[in-house]
Amino acid sequence: MSASAMMLRVRVAHKTPLAHDIALFELASADGRPLPSFSAGSHIDIHLPGGMTRQYSLCNTSSETGRYHIAVLKDDAGRGGSRAMHEAVQEGDVITISSPRNHFPLIHGAADSILLAGGIGITPLLCMAETLFMLKQPFTLHYCTRSHDRTAFRSRIQQSGYAAHVTFHVDDAPSEQRLDIAALLCTPRPGVHIYTCGPRGFMEAVLSCARNSGWPEDQLHYEFFGASPAKPEADASFVVKLASVVFRSVWNLSAH
Repeated sequence: MSASAMMLRVRVAHKTPLAHDIALFELASADGRPLPSFSAGSHIDIHLPGGMTRQYSLCNTSSETGRYHIAVLKDDAGRGGSRAMHEAVQEGDVITISSPRNHFPLIHGAADSILLAGGIGITPLLCMAETLFMLKQPFTLHYCTRSHDRTAFRSRIQQSGYAAHVTFHVDDAPSEQRLDIAALLCTPRPGVHIYTCGPRGFMEAVLSCARNSGWPEDQLHYEFFGASPAKPEADASFVVKLASVVFRSVWNLSAH
């Protein structure tokens, strides 16, 4: 954690099932003081039992004050952080977190923004989508998941004012609706920014397609968390298309 990040004590106000193996945590100030503000793309460090520290993106609207939302995917093949969040952290608990930091900021005033989310990587991009919509700036969000029951925030997105800006790509739906990254990013456009978050393989596919098509580096935005597990799990995979090739991502970003 950087020296500039403050340590905060927060209470788990609510812990709610969000999708298969995904829980939403609402964190409120433990002493009633206002929580530090944050911007779209921010994350916090959470200090867990056993001395573990894990990073999670904030996924509530950045204009909200007084609470932070994080969504955590439980990964039994991970390093223990997500299991601790699901099994050891309960409503009413008081835990220590860092103040928000943002290494994945949103560029305001872009000609367009393309948001590409894989699995639990939706968390920072959801906040970005809501910020862009609030600011009346153009964007599209492509959200890839393995199945409908693993699609966190589906109802929230479908009931939002920006639902028309979002396309879902689900493995257990017809193959023609899978995301064709190469086709989407085939032509670089000045002033258009690409943001991606998700499993490492998914992000590398997005960045590889963009670079091969000639997108400038300063228009590509991404953030990696953690390290790849030693043994990829089939349960952490989903499918996207690279041109005519089907690509299966097998690394889970949220396996903290």
